[in-house]
Amino acid sequence: MNMKKTVMLLVVILLFTFFSFAGVQWTTSIKTTGKGKKANNEIDTHTYAQGGNVKQVFKGVTNEDMFRTQDGYWLYKANEDNIYIVNEKKYNYMVIPMDGLLQMTGMLGQLVKVQILDHTINTEVLPDETLLGYPCTHLKVTTDYTMKLKILIVKQTINIHEEKEIWGTAQIPGFADINPGFLKKDFKTGIPDLDEMIQKDMEQQKKIGFPLKVITNSIHKDKKGKVKDEITTTMTVTEINAKDFPAAFFEIPSNYERVEGPWEKKKLF
Repeated sequence: MNMKKTVMLLVVILLFTFFSFAGVQWTTSIKTTGKGKKANNEIDTHTYAQGGNVKQVFKGVTNEDMFRTQDGYWLYKANEDNIYIVNEKKYNYMVIPMDGLLQMTGMLGQLVKVQILDHTINTEVLPDETLLGYPCTHLKVTTDYTMKLKILIVKQTINIHEEKEIWGTAQIPGFADINPGFLKKDFKTGIPDLDEMIQKDMEQQKKIGFPLKVITNSIHKDKKGKVKDEITTTMTVTEINAKDFPAAFFEIPSNYERVEGPWEKKKLF
């Protein structure tokens, strides 16, 4: 089991589902740097949304994995509450039902014990800026906490300091048409301390609108204060505009084969 991959998948899904709009397309550049080779990645995506359906195409991926492949895409169909992970190279796809995702994270919570201590969060309102012609609210959110992990018999304590700058706007075309199917979903990991912290963090950002740029710097130290990792992720929307799409655009080709994902085989990464 690789807990880091599981948590990363959850974060990606939450980010993907949060930005759902009707009749809009946008391109995004995401760059991540860290100490290890696998921590460094550059991803370019083209995302298309309409009527609650969202299609996110990966047009550039430095380090591919089973979830993000060059020219592969993720598809959310509003009337199904599923995430489809489509591999255009292999002509196949995997399906993650939202309820199944919650069940999977519940299993994770049974194996991995997480305790969050000394959580503090501070939000600073910075001067407004204009990006891509849109006036943006500019926030800096600073979070500190200690995470105690127990995976079977292995214990680890991590002190985390995170600084996140966000530029967001409510004036994007279609912003008022966020799919209510997402808003009614209660995305949780099934790990109480982690869920409580995520909820507090989300409260700080609920009025930011559509993020056009996010810079996150996270420093991880061990219990002796030694820096074990520092990860910086920069997400930038480089283009956004309104567009209408035919219904077929959000359909998977009929000749693509469905394959089982690890969650269906009752295996955690």
